[in-house]
Amino acid sequence: MRRLCFILLLLLLLESCSIFRSKIQPYPSGAFFPVEKDGEVVYKGEVIGSIEAKKERVYLSTSSGYLYCLSGLDRKTLWRFEAPQPLASPPYFFAEKIYIYDQQNIIHCLNKEGKELWKKKIEEEITSGVGEFNSKICFGTDKGTLFALNAAGGEEQWHFQAGGAIRSTPVFTGTEIVFGCDDGNLYFLSGEGSLLHQFKAKDKIQSTPLVEKNFIYFGADDHYFYCYNLKKKKLKWKIKTGGKVSLAPVSDEKRVFFPCWNNVLYCLSKRSGSILWWKIMPSRSSSRLEISGQSIVVSSFSSILLCFDMETGEKIGDYDAGQEVKSNPLWLSPYLIFNLYDGQSDQGHLVFLKKVLKVTLKSSLKSPQAVGKEVVFTSSLTGFYKPKYEFYIKEGEEKKIMQAKSEKSSFIWFPEKEGKFIVGVEVSDEKQSMKEEIPFVIK
Repeated sequence: MRRLCFILLLLLLLESCSIFRSKIQPYPSGAFFPVEKDGEVVYKGEVIGSIEAKKERVYLSTSSGYLYCLSGLDRKTLWRFEAPQPLASPPYFFAEKIYIYDQQNIIHCLNKEGKELWKKKIEEEITSGVGEFNSKICFGTDKGTLFALNAAGGEEQWHFQAGGAIRSTPVFTGTEIVFGCDDGNLYFLSGEGSLLHQFKAKDKIQSTPLVEKNFIYFGADDHYFYCYNLKKKKLKWKIKTGGKVSLAPVSDEKRVFFPCWNNVLYCLSKRSGSILWWKIMPSRSSSRLEISGQSIVVSSFSSILLCFDMETGEKIGDYDAGQEVKSNPLWLSPYLIFNLYDGQSDQGHLVFLKKVLKVTLKSSLKSPQAVGKEVVFTSSLTGFYKPKYEFYIKEGEEKKIMQAKSEKSSFIWFPEKEGKFIVGVEVSDEKQSMKEEIPFVIK
């Protein structure tokens, strides 16, 4: 019996040790900071709304009436569609089709190669984004009409009349169409356009709702952010904010993030709605947030991109573009992409940022030095994760490893003979490596 108790106690002890054992952290994904400009693409006109990416392609539309499709990795224009009128929307793309609309409220449907499949004139001003659901596209107007068109040919299938302008892009729960309205209602429609139920806020709902599993998250002009239970058809929680919420939220497994009109970025708990952290932004934002690995990148009506750790809210880094950023930041590994605009030339600039990767090597004493004199070589770096350092010395064609790969960032050299040498370090981590060398004379 004693032996059995001892074995059980030992097993419990081993299990507790495994619980508290530190986990090996994976290589960080997403944008690294600091970053530097790695190139740009110049195009005609000012970007409209957001830039989008899908399968290494970047899409953007401009006020000059062009829709561009670019290769995001080699920064080449793949195709360009020219609308007869200036455009009024960013591109909305789905599995097989891309939708945009112009300032004359004409919707254009294109295939993935930029060929126009159909177009449809709408007699009201389109004021929302475009959503696609069960072979239909849905969008709202300034007169409160939600239209549903056949995605194949653009024929009207049905329309629904709400009580105010619709600026919230329709989203879909799997069986229902959901959108916010200037009358303060969140509407829930069937796939055939009949009203199923609605939720009433105290002011306009302009933000695009976020649907995740059995919950929908959205903000309103009443300075509240809401979580609505789709299964129980009732409010789960709401939280008071410092201003109206007009942009779509984004989320990870446990948290939901959104910018508020009081220049604050909020991070809330999905479960309770409690504020986990908040950060002041340089200005208000009209651009979608971008999740990149374990960080979140924010642009605003300023020249600065900000990057925060999603869990703690700690600032990871920033980038000053020198002029106002004109779009959402977009992560397309290994690039962080955004837009600038030059009004004098009417040219947009799609800017590509890449993390700074740098290794330096310095000596404690200047060259030349005498035989036997102690010289310490120290390496510093930027852009590596858990790096290893390997130090070596070259004399002519001969290379000798002086300190094998380790976490030590310096080594001590006692030169034993005169000569002209190259002292170098190779820094490497799980995904990258870089060398730095300096000449050193012993005499």
